[in-house]
Amino acid sequence: KSYLRMEVFRVLTLAGVLAGTLGDVYLHGPRGSNNRLNERGRERANANRLFDSQNNNRGGYNQGSLFYYEGSIVNLEWTNQHSCGDPNNHCEIVIQYMCGNLTRDGTSTRTIPEKRSQCEKWNCDTDLQYGMHENYAYYRNCKNRDRNQGLFTADQNLNRDDARSTRQNPNGQRRGYECPEERDYYPYWGPTPWMDIAILTNNASVERCEYYRNNSENVLGRFYCKFPDQYFIDKEAQNRGIRSIPITKEECENYNLGSDPSGAAYPTPQWVQSSAFGIPPPECIDADWSRDNHNGNGLDGFPVSYNWTVPDHTISDNCVLRLRYNITTGEFAEGGFDPTLDSTFNAGNNGASKLDVASQFGLDEDAADDRGYVFEGNPNVKVIDGSNVELQLAINTAQYGRTFQDRTHVFAIRKRPEGVSKENQIVNLNVRGKRGNIVQVYPAVEYD
Repeated sequence: KSYLRMEVFRVLTLAGVLAGTLGDVYLHGPRGSNNRLNERGRERANANRLFDSQNNNRGGYNQGSLFYYEGSIVNLEWTNQHSCGDPNNHCEIVIQYMCGNLTRDGTSTRTIPEKRSQCEKWNCDTDLQYGMHENYAYYRNCKNRDRNQGLFTADQNLNRDDARSTRQNPNGQRRGYECPEERDYYPYWGPTPWMDIAILTNNASVERCEYYRNNSENVLGRFYCKFPDQYFIDKEAQNRGIRSIPITKEECENYNLGSDPSGAAYPTPQWVQSSAFGIPPPECIDADWSRDNHNGNGLDGFPVSYNWTVPDHTISDNCVLRLRYNITTGEFAEGGFDPTLDSTFNAGNNGASKLDVASQFGLDEDAADDRGYVFEGNPNVKVIDGSNVELQLAINTAQYGRTFQDRTHVFAIRKRPEGVSKENQIVNLNVRGKRGNIVQVYPAVEYD
């Protein structure tokens, strides 16, 4: 077992933690795309182009070509709507980046196809009209991998048994080649292309920060069930379904893949560990304070920010940075790190979840059930004891524990110019904002 996280509650299986509520997050420096490409209108054309942001359609900036020198300092700036560093909710901001030879913005606002037959030369990875961050093989493994059945999903009915369905994404909707389960949980238990930069948290305790650093994929490879490559080739050639990929060692090593087209048995899958990225663990620090319901500046009147030192171990023309904003309402204990809250608290037979609400209001379990003090969608609550008057609360359990994100457009990391040694500090000074007044550009910002 391992204990991993991002969404509201640390769970006891291969799992992690949840996060979120109602709010948006927007990168302003470097400019976040919010799934925009080059649209002329105020709203993005396709909210599902590359990733699930959960943000307003008017957010984001159009494509811009940027590069940064290795070892230089980039000031990351963003706005998050529903506070951080504040007792009203539990907040984690996770900053990561990835690079790849085929990572790109693309030239079309359409979502990259799932069916390879719809792409040029039957290869969506190399069909450059489509934007792509995670690649096809990554999503193929996601959609065929068993979802983690140990996670708290409240009263949500998850429509799939694979990693596309989560409490926040119960229907398994696709956005680019992003894996919804990986998006919603951090650190994820399977291999990912994302290298950790920093975690900003309400509670940068020694215990929590050690947990993040020790479980980062920067330093710890992930175990997974490896199917033979030929198995995927054969199934796609035959246009036949791929069997579900187990997420435990025991299931993996006892899995029978059947026979190949010639009648020979496929080799048994192997339980293997991927290589860690072999880079330093992420920084873990207290999050800057920001107030509720305010997509604006922090306590000192300046944007909330983090100074990123661009790594000198990666030189690439195709990199992208993502920032995830994970918030949980303040009613949940320990910032969502309650190790006892797992799938045993999920609802059964279309009832309420078993999450304890009663004790927070001084009620016993029977009284809580009778008066509607339960954690379920849109509960009818008898606020006044002894009265039959009920008030319905607007609660969506898919959004109590919620993850938002924004990603940059593709940028390059280049070697330092000749004659500029590592002892010389390079600081990037970038223009922020886009054309228009604050009413026209919000939730983006105006030009400085």
